[in-house]
Amino acid sequence: MQRRSLLLGVTGALAVSHIARADDYPSRPVTMIVPYGPGGGVSINARALQPYYEKTLGTRVIVENREGAGGITGYTVGAFAKPDGYTITMVSPAITASPWLVPNVRFTPDDYAFIGQVSFVPNMLVVNADSAFKTLKDLVDAMKAKPGEISTGIEASWPSSSVCGALFLALSGAKAKVVPGFKGGAEKIASVLGAHLDFSVNNTQEVMPLYQAKRIRVLAMAAPERSAFFPEVPTFRELGYDVTTGVWRSIAVPKATPQPVQDKLAAALKQAMADPALKQDFAKVELTVDYLDPAATRAAVMAEYAEFDKLFTQLGMNIKHKA
Repeated sequence: MQRRSLLLGVTGALAVSHIARADDYPSRPVTMIVPYGPGGGVSINARALQPYYEKTLGTRVIVENREGAGGITGYTVGAFAKPDGYTITMVSPAITASPWLVPNVRFTPDDYAFIGQVSFVPNMLVVNADSAFKTLKDLVDAMKAKPGEISTGIEASWPSSSVCGALFLALSGAKAKVVPGFKGGAEKIASVLGAHLDFSVNNTQEVMPLYQAKRIRVLAMAAPERSAFFPEVPTFRELGYDVTTGVWRSIAVPKATPQPVQDKLAAALKQAMADPALKQDFAKVELTVDYLDPAATRAAVMAEYAEFDKLFTQLGMNIKHKA
């Protein structure tokens, strides 16, 4: 009886200690992992959010670029970090695509708890401003005339831009030379500028500065309708291809993170996203505020994960459904 009381006392003390730590959260800086290099869309988004999240969370938020394996390194670190709320990750569609496409990926979206969605950005297909391809039809015709000679690139983690490119190629019936192993969108678009790739699929933040400088040409956008940022650019749908993939970005933590800590992170994110000044700063880097709460974010992510399972199986790309 005495031993049982002692055990209960220890268990209770541990529980109180755990609650106290949650009540004290955050008591030190929080690290936000970005699984890609500086200059890419996810990094731009994270740094635009950073000062507002610091203000509402009440502590420093340190953006840490943890690139490697096309994003898989950072996503793995984020999923299996210590679940104390001091390591958060800005996640994107790579977490719903790469488990179906890349061997030995350790995580799935279910290894994360979702704090909230921050933004949604459509993908677009781009070529060098000096390219001979003036329209998407020009590009498709060239790929069909020279199968496997026109080059594009993909990241190892298969973010939404790579998925967009694969879906477009499948629907067009054209064959490109697909160069693997890119670390992120910034590296891909740099290869287009250097004439090492003939075309690339990138997101708005990666495209806009180069587009404004007239260094690249945008041939199509993977959005349901034309963008106010690119009013003259046709959508893939307008051109006969049902491609509407884009990049959502959300804040996530390891699944075992205590619920009170998740709640604090979520409340601070919601407050930050409601700041009118954040909306203005997002617009400066071609971002819109597309906030979703934790439950809606998780539902959207898990629905996409299931949809990608079906899509990649239909395209013959799903490694989990190959003999």
